[in-house]
Amino acid sequence: MPQAPAPDLQAPLVQTLNGLVGPGSFSSKESYIEGGLGRVETRLADTKYRDAAAKGYFPLNFVIANVDQNGPVATAFVTATAANGATASQPVTFVNGPSPTGWQLSKQSALALLSSVG
Repeated sequence: MPQAPAPDLQAPLVQTLNGLVGPGSFSSKESYIEGGLGRVETRLADTKYRDAAAKGYFPLNFVIANVDQNGPVATAFVTATAANGATASQPVTFVNGPSPTGWQLSKQSALALLSSVG
């Protein structure tokens, strides 16, 4: 019997990504990242965010495809298009968690996204 398709997670996953890249310090965005960020990671994220903002990357528009949910974990292929036209795509893992959307980026996916910015 074929596996049932993932429920419509596209909207809450996009909201999770938007919450993470919205304005403000990453110290206030910890609920969107599994396990939060440490002090050094938060400073690094804030620096990368400011640098990317100076290069015209924000706001970002996200498109999510190939969502697959397995219990409390969802994987998706995310394409982000920046205000300056730059585009990047990568697989992202989300986990059920205590964020406003009910989903968080896995720590590994969050760090991969941060390292790809700028």
